[in-house]
Amino acid sequence: MVGSAELIEQMFDESSQRANIAYGMNQRYKLKPASRFMFRDARNADGVPIMAKRSITPNTINNLLHTPFDRIIVNSKVAYYASSINLTFDERIPQVVQDFYRSLDERASFKSFQLTMAKNCVDQGSSYFLCWIDEYKEFHVAPSPTISTYVMYNTLSQLPEYGFRYSSEICEVYDGIEMTIWSHQNGAWIPGETISHGMGTVSRPMVPIVELRNNPEKLSNPEMTLSLQDAYDISLSDLSSEIGQMRMAYLLTKGLGYDADAIKAQLSEAGVIVADADGDASFISKDLKPDAVRLLQDTLRKLIFEGAASYDPSAYVEGGTPPTAYQVSERLQPLEMDCEITIAEWKMGLRIFDYLIQTHLMMFGGAGEYDINGIDRIFRRVAPRNTLQALSDAKNAGMVLSNQTMIELSGLQIDPAEEMARVESENQLLPDGNNDNTNVGETDTGAQT
Repeated sequence: MVGSAELIEQMFDESSQRANIAYGMNQRYKLKPASRFMFRDARNADGVPIMAKRSITPNTINNLLHTPFDRIIVNSKVAYYASSINLTFDERIPQVVQDFYRSLDERASFKSFQLTMAKNCVDQGSSYFLCWIDEYKEFHVAPSPTISTYVMYNTLSQLPEYGFRYSSEICEVYDGIEMTIWSHQNGAWIPGETISHGMGTVSRPMVPIVELRNNPEKLSNPEMTLSLQDAYDISLSDLSSEIGQMRMAYLLTKGLGYDADAIKAQLSEAGVIVADADGDASFISKDLKPDAVRLLQDTLRKLIFEGAASYDPSAYVEGGTPPTAYQVSERLQPLEMDCEITIAEWKMGLRIFDYLIQTHLMMFGGAGEYDINGIDRIFRRVAPRNTLQALSDAKNAGMVLSNQTMIELSGLQIDPAEEMARVESENQLLPDGNNDNTNVGETDTGAQT
């Protein structure tokens, strides 16, 4: 039997707040309306607070607007650090091991799997996947939801000691060798079947759940700025509602004898404001100050992206002038620093994954023991760039660029070698004296080969 009722209760105590936040961020990312609030910590609302507003009366204009900063922040970071992860091996890694990693990539569509892990990690603070072996001794991986997965570490070795996959009624508890299914019955946790999960041995015990953290605190990027995002949504929604209200006339009446509450309610819904004072009637309106509203929203937007260590895509065109490569690099510095922390956390988690694979290959794949430090992952950054500006900057700096480099920078879907062969073939067909091909190796930016 793996675990105990006390251990499961301890796990729930440790994971409950983080699981609630992960669930809330998951709902928020999907633009789901909130059904519960804990205003002491906006992260504990299970959705987007502004989306929970409701009309007060049939004639009340109450526009519910949400700017998807969550998606922008998550997608930007995921695309930046996780869309191009290259696996490398040195001479210490046997060919059978390299072949296994390639076959796993083909079977599990691992590049797509990594993007799923990255999205969950950035959005909910951490992501998890389960490793298991089928009846044919094939190695498999599958995502495990952040809101129902937990890994407990040994305080001395900092290696996984227990893994949990749970709901309110069932809890799978993993140690380094076995897994026990616990069920919640009559207010108590009752142990059930215990099986070997096949991913560890007595000499090499290992929990088969791998945790990938966004940072050591398991904080998601969007949750750092939830109050700012809500303030932006509220200001945008209230402004939109107010503009909608201005299409109606506000008639202020004083002392015209409307005593019945029912009549006053009807007049209020029609845009008439009743005041019990000396008799009078006049139209009133609100004077909106667009500059103040714009300043507030621009300030909130700037703080949101700064606080989430992200960049504002709309800021890449200012005054109609695209930024230079240097300006892009400067704007990406907070994101770069944040991604370095995430990559360090990922490499620790993926090293555990490599150890699990090594155990499997030594047991079933015919591989001897090898040094897993010979396996590395290169996280190539995929950043927004102004390619035409980069070409122009290169020309102004006096650089000489090859045709292949210019084609890659321009984004044209052309094979440089094939195109050069075609040019040479066409030149051979020209009459003597007409082989002057001065345009070869030039672009409209003036860069020379």
